[in-house]
Amino acid sequence: MKKSAQVLHKGFTLVELLVVIAIIAILAAVVVLIINPLELTRRSKDAARLTDLANLQQAINVVMQEVAGGTNVACNGAVGSPATCRDDSTGVDAAAIAAKRVIVGTGWVRVNLSAQTSVTVPTLPIDPVNDATYHYTYCGSGDNWEIFTELESNQQIPKMANDGGLLNDTATLHAAKYEVGSVLNLTSQAFCTY
Repeated sequence: MKKSAQVLHKGFTLVELLVVIAIIAILAAVVVLIINPLELTRRSKDAARLTDLANLQQAINVVMQEVAGGTNVACNGAVGSPATCRDDSTGVDAAAIAAKRVIVGTGWVRVNLSAQTSVTVPTLPIDPVNDATYHYTYCGSGDNWEIFTELESNQQIPKMANDGGLLNDTATLHAAKYEVGSVLNLTSQAFCTY
């Protein structure tokens, strides 16, 4: 009786390995396209921006209510009729950024947030990117104020056109801004243009 030849496999052939690698590469590309990590990062930064502005809006509104009879609260008591002030959160180094984050009315928000007790704001927030394009800007006039910023995720960009403010031209790159405040038309005034 003749023994049949037994074929012994001791591993994968090069073709089998290449097929498996190609399948894994295709699956990885599909996953990256579906997940879109860059858009997720943008959404994360926009979530931080929206939270920062909502918290500041609440704190500033509390100060406006607590300072009964105060004048030019939105400009930290600056004189003028009405006083106007504008600043943004950008800084060139750590010391400049630290000076912009103080809450006593001399930071980028010109409202003294340290005087109120109902809402605690330890330091003023800065934009997650905080560069020439993505930063927070504060404008105040008398007892009216506005803060605006630019959103970057595709999910949040429509909010800039629908926030009720004047900076809503989403057709022009970097023209639209997301705005919160007591009056959303301060950007129409010369001192507060963007």
